[in-house]
Amino acid sequence: MAHKRIMIVEDEAMISFDLADLLQTAGYHVSGPFATATEAMEALPNAELNLAILDVDLGDGETSEAVAQHLTEAGTPFLFVSGYTYAGSKLLQRFPHAYRVSKPWDPQDLLKVVARTVGPRLVADGPAAA
Repeated sequence: MAHKRIMIVEDEAMISFDLADLLQTAGYHVSGPFATATEAMEALPNAELNLAILDVDLGDGETSEAVAQHLTEAGTPFLFVSGYTYAGSKLLQRFPHAYRVSKPWDPQDLLKVVARTVGPRLVADGPAAA
């Protein structure tokens, strides 16, 4: 079975590792976590993602805007995890199509949003695409 691949972009180490553990335990493959937009952008060309989970504010004035723009252009769904309100964040307003989960997030609520976005956790057995 092939796992759905989810990128994590989150600058807070404890949050990123908790999120990665949650997703891996649920049967997803994790790309990252990446603490900066630069690290994530370097990984994107080869990532083959089904979804990305992006923190809005990556610290030191950096945001995940460049990553969100790349994902939008590639047609890859993403969701923001943020303590910001929609009205309080220009980045959230710029990407109104993105899902949003508030920090602190509830693990089961987050997994429900992920499942609605990417479908079932595992793809049925079948021949690999050539």
